[in-house]
Amino acid sequence: MGQFIVTGGSSGVGAALVARLAEANHTVFNLDVRAPVAGSSGTWIECQLGDPGKISLAVNRLPARIDGLANVAGMARAADPVTVLAVNFLGMRELTRQLTPRLQPGAGIVCVSSIAGRDWKGRLEKLKPLLKTDSMAHGLDWCHANAELFTRDPYTWSKRAVTAWVMHEARLLAPLSTRILAVSPGGIDTPLTPQFNALMGESQAAWTNAQTGRAAVPGEIAEVIEMLLCQRCGWLNGVDIPVDRGYSAGLDAGWIDFRQSPVMVAKAARDAEKNRH
Repeated sequence: MGQFIVTGGSSGVGAALVARLAEANHTVFNLDVRAPVAGSSGTWIECQLGDPGKISLAVNRLPARIDGLANVAGMARAADPVTVLAVNFLGMRELTRQLTPRLQPGAGIVCVSSIAGRDWKGRLEKLKPLLKTDSMAHGLDWCHANAELFTRDPYTWSKRAVTAWVMHEARLLAPLSTRILAVSPGGIDTPLTPQFNALMGESQAAWTNAQTGRAAVPGEIAEVIEMLLCQRCGWLNGVDIPVDRGYSAGLDAGWIDFRQSPVMVAKAARDAEKNRH
């Protein structure tokens, strides 16, 4: 049986993943800022991903041999938009790089992104300076100096960075026989759902979920992450896997018309109003 690290394992998708791994008799370490509910599986280690010092303290408590890492932790919003980038991307990157030398050959890294970041290719030139920062401290410096790029929607920006970074990091990990993958869920019913709905707008969130019938439950995302961590799929590296019941496929193939979504209908009405004047 293996030893796995899961960030954000105290609630939502992370908790569902910890439970699945433990049920399969793996040893699981849950890195989370909050303690899990009493009786939860795994070993909880307090970790604040927005603080590089706290990340190092948590890493020092982890085993020397690791069979897989699932970066699930994340946040939707914060008073300071830099905090969202720090937790969702920079802290995730810092933790992953500190743990990579401990990963066994063939081990997997799975980073939870989002369909919100699916347009990362179109924003890559703006993302590159952040991706090229060589430490969390330098990344934070860049974020503070360039906050105007992401202040309006730091969550989407952070998820674009996650997906783009996974694509680039795959080049470094391939020679080590270690795979790194992104999974991009659509709507999920978790404790963070009210925050995501507030970001999107309630009507937009409802429309998005209606395209595939409903939002996912945490276990439906966790089972995909578990498969990617535990199955022998070593030739799968550097890809982003939508886990959204076909929503992304619908947008790409045209059977979901995003122009009919509330946010786009409202935008079209505003543009029409401007053109009348």
